[in-house]
Amino acid sequence: MDGNEAALIAAGAAVLASAATGLSTALAARIQARASYQTQLAQLDHAKAQDRYTQRRQAYADFVKLVGVLHSHLADLVAVAGDATAFHEKQQLARADRAILMSATHVAFLEGPAPVGERVRDLYNSVDRFWASVDRLHTAACGGDSEATQDRRQQVITVRYDSRRLRDLFVEAARGALDDV
Repeated sequence: MDGNEAALIAAGAAVLASAATGLSTALAARIQARASYQTQLAQLDHAKAQDRYTQRRQAYADFVKLVGVLHSHLADLVAVAGDATAFHEKQQLARADRAILMSATHVAFLEGPAPVGERVRDLYNSVDRFWASVDRLHTAACGGDSEATQDRRQQVITVRYDSRRLRDLFVEAARGALDDV
């Protein structure tokens, strides 16, 4: 073998080695880019799930908190059921929170899922029944009919307990939905 052949073989080997190195570097870069992309997707998915959880939790918390506030207002109304002036003053305060509850109801309902939405609707309707029951108590108490007032007072107690039961069912459904996020 003369020097030219050896030089050609050496040059060919260098070119092949360089091509092999370039190919393996390109493959490694491609694998690294794919892994980086998958990591970024996983981080984005995790961030979305966290945001979803936080948004749902806040909607549920706002809703149940406002239900509690309205229950307190209604208890205050029961306490002054026979006093028309005090009742109407307290009722005006309660109306503002009732309107806020309606907005929170819509948000919590939209957050879903369906079983939670169903509990949201049930709980909101129970608060409406509680409100109507307190209003009927006020009418009876201001009318001076002690027997009707006692009946209405018993209805208020029954509706209040039902509303509390439905609140507990809502909380249970909300916790289940949050566990699934």
